[in-house]
Amino acid sequence: MVIKSLTITSEAYDALKSLKHGNESFSEVIIKMSKEKIGLSAKYFGSFKLKKEDVILWKNKIIKNRAIIEKEFNYKKKNVGEKFK
Repeated sequence: MVIKSLTITSEAYDALKSLKHGNESFSEVIIKMSKEKIGLSAKYFGSFKLKKEDVILWKNKIIKNRAIIEKEFNYKKKNVGEKFK
């Protein structure tokens, strides 16, 4: 087994130490965390199988909704500012 040394902050060490259970090594904690992260993303990867046309429709709806929200926000921001003058 090859052993590597790492330099981490005290805060990172404490965070890693808090994730240990029993006699678990730091290496085991790091490997477990990386597998959990990869497993979580793999769980959802490819879950949306949309046609290109559907993606374009979704994107256009998002753009439209963002514009509506932005307009409403600016209107409310203006009106709140006037109330406190």
